[in-house]
Amino acid sequence: MLIPTLNLGRIIPRAILSPSLPSRSFAIFFLSALLATSAGSSLLAQQKDPRDLTYYVDAHPYLDDPLKELEKKIPELKGVFPAADEQALPVILEKTGRNVDDFFRHTVDLIAREDITQQRLNGMDAVVTSQQVRDSYLIIRHGDELKANVEEFRMDSNGDRMEHVGLKQGYVVTFGFALICNYFSSYFQSESRFRYIGDQRLGSRDTYVVAFAQQPGLATLHITMNGGNGSIVNLLMQGIAWLDKQNFQIIRMRTDLLAPHPEIGLEIQTTDVTFNKVQLLDVSNPLWLPKQVKAYVKFKMPAPKPGKFIELRYQNEHRYEDYRRYRVCVKMKICQ
Repeated sequence: MLIPTLNLGRIIPRAILSPSLPSRSFAIFFLSALLATSAGSSLLAQQKDPRDLTYYVDAHPYLDDPLKELEKKIPELKGVFPAADEQALPVILEKTGRNVDDFFRHTVDLIAREDITQQRLNGMDAVVTSQQVRDSYLIIRHGDELKANVEEFRMDSNGDRMEHVGLKQGYVVTFGFALICNYFSSYFQSESRFRYIGDQRLGSRDTYVVAFAQQPGLATLHITMNGGNGSIVNLLMQGIAWLDKQNFQIIRMRTDLLAPHPEIGLEIQTTDVTFNKVQLLDVSNPLWLPKQVKAYVKFKMPAPKPGKFIELRYQNEHRYEDYRRYRVCVKMKICQ
């Protein structure tokens, strides 16, 4: 099974891959860990993986593709008005990074209603089985403004913690998307390359469309996957962000693997997050939090018969409503 974790200050998704059913595996994603604002970033020791330079030597980030080729890989980009040059990129990154840093500083304990559709797919990406889950989704911060642990988890209607919802039924468990904007924080921008692709109308908003790709040898934000045989593989990411032209907030973000990892059977890991503005009564600054998330994972695993493979495909959709402050009372009841 696959268990990534995603940090606020650094992304260190952690994963374990092992068979859980005959000829099947499934993935779990969860995010928790360390938050550091740009002011407190020196509290974190950077950890670069020297293996990245070797593993990703032939990686071809899609931000290097011509726009026509990029549209084929990411259909959501159809209709983008291409940027004439990159002159606006430094200002875009500076203002976006400032917003992400501000989000880190003002993150508070939150709870929301979450509705999840978990699906197993066939080789044509058609739904084979699915189930619905409803829970309370929590984002809990421990620490101060400069350094904090941020934990994301689920509770049922009785206030009891829910672990790995759907795992026993053979579904992928995914969570922890509130902190995915990390790649654009001012502290970590130097670890990625960026490209101003162009402008696009997204709903009622005019947006800047910016692609990024982590740089092997420089990146300290990793998704770490531990194989069932004890091996450890660090995954680097690439992605696309849609930034509101009026306020430079990330309103949508897609991430993909920088390169497949056939040694652990992982071919595709795509996450598409749509953010929404949340204004809490007792928090001066609005928070931009996930409203809808789509996660897609594809494995290609060796079959018992030599030379044969089994494809495992999963898709989850998450919807979040009614974000509010979370406070703990006696017996872990929620204070309204």
